[in-house]
Amino acid sequence: MSLNFSLDLKLEQKLIMTQEMQLAVKVLQLPNNELKEYIEDELLENPVLELDSSYDERLDKVIQIYSDYSDDYFTDYSEDEYDEKITPFYFLSNKRSLYDCLKEQLGYIPLTKRDRKIAEYIIDNLDQNGYLNMHELSIANKFKVSLDIVRNIISIIQDFEPSGVCARNLKECLKIQLKNKGVYDHLYEKLIDNELENIANKAYSFISQKYGVEEEKLLRYIEVIKSLDPKPGCRLGDETIKYVVSDVYIENVDGEFVVRVNEDNLPMLKINKQYKNILRNKNSEEYKYIKSKIEAAYWLIKSIEQRRETIKKVAESIVRHQIGFFKYDESLKPLNLKTISEETGLHESTVSRAINGKYAQTPKGVFELKYFLVRGLSTSYGDNVSIDTLKNKISDIINNENKKKPYSDQQIADILNATGVKISRRTVTKYREELGIESSSKRKIK
Repeated sequence: MSLNFSLDLKLEQKLIMTQEMQLAVKVLQLPNNELKEYIEDELLENPVLELDSSYDERLDKVIQIYSDYSDDYFTDYSEDEYDEKITPFYFLSNKRSLYDCLKEQLGYIPLTKRDRKIAEYIIDNLDQNGYLNMHELSIANKFKVSLDIVRNIISIIQDFEPSGVCARNLKECLKIQLKNKGVYDHLYEKLIDNELENIANKAYSFISQKYGVEEEKLLRYIEVIKSLDPKPGCRLGDETIKYVVSDVYIENVDGEFVVRVNEDNLPMLKINKQYKNILRNKNSEEYKYIKSKIEAAYWLIKSIEQRRETIKKVAESIVRHQIGFFKYDESLKPLNLKTISEETGLHESTVSRAINGKYAQTPKGVFELKYFLVRGLSTSYGDNVSIDTLKNKISDIINNENKKKPYSDQQIADILNATGVKISRRTVTKYREELGIESSSKRKIK
């Protein structure tokens, strides 16, 4: 029996995530409000980090806004009581009910003592879903005021978060949310007033023909309506309030759409110079500890800057590809992670982290960045067609068919393939069902 020992050398590639890379990835994937909390935690943990004076100035301005109000606006509270109950940042960190949340927001509205009592009474009488089931006249009679005063106070509360509260019914609740998004128009009004049942039954072709609206545009409207909350009060309960804070602003500046990353509420960081001086003496006991903390602070500041640049690159790429949507109200074009990756030079996983959970404030409302990524099918001409456009084509084919001899799904697939769109019968069936259109046997008229 013999034992042989040998030493072999191997050359192989491995991707090792350093602590700095892990930090950059973590910071990138955090949405604005969570990043703010993370930075505040780091300020407490790392002694070499401190707030930049420019952040202090911004904070002072915010506080000044609230302190500029006259004492008459807050006659329900003494100065000590008001300081204890309501501060500009109180409701961002505490757990409370829907009623507490609304009353805290009410504290920032300049009202007379009488109107404030009416507003509190209205809030106390909202049901758990956030609806007002009391008649305006009974409120007016109780406080011996006009209906106009009551209606004005109701409209003030309807501007509070969560959006949709203090509505008298479902339709008003949905309309409030659309108005707060800044996208409410006549088509939304018609759909909500008359077509909620048809939307639930997926009778999209019927609605499209009724109002003379392209089905592709109709589906985009319906998608927004379905994203609304029919019970805005339920999402609070005893849970912590979570607001959507836009990570990106997409603004129309003289006809050009400009991207700005939202850093308005993020603490600005810098490294305390006094701790830097300790590093001059490498023999000191504190040297190793302070060095590690300064390095950690440096990489955090750098990661935040990288996050800003990455999100800006990705958002600018989205705007370039979807400029028709922003400028001309056109349908969204097919767009995926790979396309953005190739254009920006960022890895697909980086693009994914940059858009996941991030929201953009645009002239057309607030949208999650993922909303602008649209699936598409390739054509024989080398371009792509969006799924919404494809559904519209299927709907048009069916609308123009001979009702006595309706097209089968295979025939529809053949027609589309003849125009260059590569699609299978199974896919046609799937999209037809999503459109709420019945099969050929049920569409046939004898």
